[in-house]
Amino acid sequence: MLISKGSNDKKEKNQLGAKMQKTDEILKNGTIAVLYSVLVSVFVVALCEIRFKSFFTLDDSYNEYLGFMRQYGQSWLSGEIPFITKNIMIGGNAMVELQRAIFAPQNILASLIAAKSANPLAPGLFYAFINIFLSCLSGYSIGKSFGISRNLSLVLGFFIAINPIFLYQYAGPWWNAANGHTWSLVAIATFCLLRQSMTAWRVVANFLATLILLSSGWPHGIIGYFVIVGCISLVDLRYGEAFNLVVKRCLPLVLAGIAAIPVYSEFIVLSGLVNRPSGWNNAGNFMVPSVTQLLLTFSPTYFEFMNYFGGFKSFFVPVGFSTIFFLLALFFYRVSFLDKNIVLFAVILAATLCLSMLPSQTGMLRWPIRFVPYFSVFASVATFYVMSRGEKVNSLVRKNGFLSIVLVLFVVSAFRNIFERPKVVLLEAGTSLLLVGLWFFCVEKRKPVDIATSSWLKAATVPAFCLALMLACMPSLGKVYLPVHTLPSHMALPENVNWDGNFASFTGWAPEEPVEPGELQSALFGYYDIRSINGSSPNGHKYLDQVLAYYSSHAVLQPEESMANLSQAVPGLENVCWFNLFGVSSLAIRADIQEDVGSGLEGCGYHPAQLSHDQSVLYYSSEQHYPTTLTYTTNPNVKVARETNDSVTLTVPEHTDPLKLVFSRVWWPGYVAHGLTCPVTIHGFGTMLLGADIPAGCSGELKVSYFPVTWAYTLYCPVLAVIGLGLLLLQIRRNQKLRRILEDL
Repeated sequence: MLISKGSNDKKEKNQLGAKMQKTDEILKNGTIAVLYSVLVSVFVVALCEIRFKSFFTLDDSYNEYLGFMRQYGQSWLSGEIPFITKNIMIGGNAMVELQRAIFAPQNILASLIAAKSANPLAPGLFYAFINIFLSCLSGYSIGKSFGISRNLSLVLGFFIAINPIFLYQYAGPWWNAANGHTWSLVAIATFCLLRQSMTAWRVVANFLATLILLSSGWPHGIIGYFVIVGCISLVDLRYGEAFNLVVKRCLPLVLAGIAAIPVYSEFIVLSGLVNRPSGWNNAGNFMVPSVTQLLLTFSPTYFEFMNYFGGFKSFFVPVGFSTIFFLLALFFYRVSFLDKNIVLFAVILAATLCLSMLPSQTGMLRWPIRFVPYFSVFASVATFYVMSRGEKVNSLVRKNGFLSIVLVLFVVSAFRNIFERPKVVLLEAGTSLLLVGLWFFCVEKRKPVDIATSSWLKAATVPAFCLALMLACMPSLGKVYLPVHTLPSHMALPENVNWDGNFASFTGWAPEEPVEPGELQSALFGYYDIRSINGSSPNGHKYLDQVLAYYSSHAVLQPEESMANLSQAVPGLENVCWFNLFGVSSLAIRADIQEDVGSGLEGCGYHPAQLSHDQSVLYYSSEQHYPTTLTYTTNPNVKVARETNDSVTLTVPEHTDPLKLVFSRVWWPGYVAHGLTCPVTIHGFGTMLLGADIPAGCSGELKVSYFPVTWAYTLYCPVLAVIGLGLLLLQIRRNQKLRRILEDL
């Protein structure tokens, strides 16, 4: 008995020691991965900003997000949820504009930065650092979950963090896409870890990552994640995994979907008012990559013609680039095609390739180039898996095949680009030399370098060099493909213009260096705290868009049509133009169209006030003042006591006739009245502006506020999801206790 007891004690000590050693190793590797990801993030952000100052603030990021983010930040700081933005009319309902993701952690922090910082580039730099850090760390975690060595997983994370579509198209112009793509990577990483072992912290991590992904409002990220999870689950089932276990792994995803229902419920219910383009077409093959761009995934300098913004032209971004090691893994490593993970990678690559080849418009989804990063991610994962687990082989046939592809790629690329951009030939030569150098040092050399065991710092020079090649060719999408604005930290308002109300700009696209309000566009007015009927929205409002005619989602107002609509008299109201109900106290037009629109403006009470500094913009002003969004009332004694983004509090005096109120707020179901003892009718005046009808003899304090109409029913969903998550965690803990008891026996 004593011998048996001593033997058991020794066994327990050995098991405990092994567990502690494993825990220490995980902590050590995790710490290295975090520090590595921080260094990668700092390096990438610094190099991109050195190459092009506003690399991370372009196009949509300032036309839409910068202005709205500042307004959202001010709402959060005042203790209010920014459902509505009263200072920006077009696109002002955040519950419909899912892409702005007001509940996503990065957006909350970025909105606070935008509200507090005087530097217009600060939010973009914050987004870039966080997203590159998380992408790199996620790449490392995905690699480790497939048994890839630590050093190769670190290099994998670096390559994933510099994915060209993510870096050029997302991190600069499309902040929402960068956020959504990043959280899809985090969700994929946590699901892959969950696939290894279903522990409590991994369940919680996957639930939170999926919930944040769903709240990001980036549909391509959500679909990409779901497709990858589906591929993993199908392959697991095909290889004999228990159905119950596969379903159980997906429960955190399902619970996160239930918790995210309030995020989408409002958009779904209000879809009848939304004016988002939808259909099924491939007009111009716009933003659809070619198969060769994806197959040549190993070259950071392979470019093709593409239908992009501005037309069909050479697009000097390596759309399909994943990792330069891909060609080495393809030629000089051998793996079994019966390997479960190789089959899995093949299935995922096939699925993501199909997604990347979808039509330009598929329902509400647009531009399949947005699915390409998922193809690139798993091309990289497959590459490093083969290099980590495969057998290195070399032969004359393989060598000749490898060098032939390198030579052909150089010749084709050189002939394609030598006339339009000659320096690309030198950069392609750099890629060819890098490929040959990697082949020589990693394969051909008598004592080849093993990247899996070499210093991670040395290995990091390869993706760093690839990034340098990309930036040498294309410093940024700005100026070449997309507009760039140099924004001042503050903007002075012209003195002779009435700013006590909404401003309306009909001057078109903004110049490169705007210096006054008449030169701004879209939602940029919100960044400078200028109340405006302008804005930005890919979703629109079906009835508002009939009055405010504009170009694209940037909502650049068409002057003739929009001003003709706004200058019309409002039916049923005497001497009132739509301009007045929109609360426009001043507006700006191009000076060269004054003769065409001037008479209509003067008929609504507007007069020329001031020319811009370069005489190209003419400001018109009205004598009317609109200090609040209350723009019309049948009783002038109705006063606004307090106003926030989501609510208006009014004092209603005693009266004998019914009162009609109109506000310069876009009407959405969800506005309700509180405070008065009589029933107040809230409606859409003209089906687009917020209106209120108060019965005769009803006085006191009236509060009109907005709250998502569906939340009365859907706010229970997050509670149910948390309860479900708790039950799942209890079951996991019980199973772990049972397993330990069985091990002790």
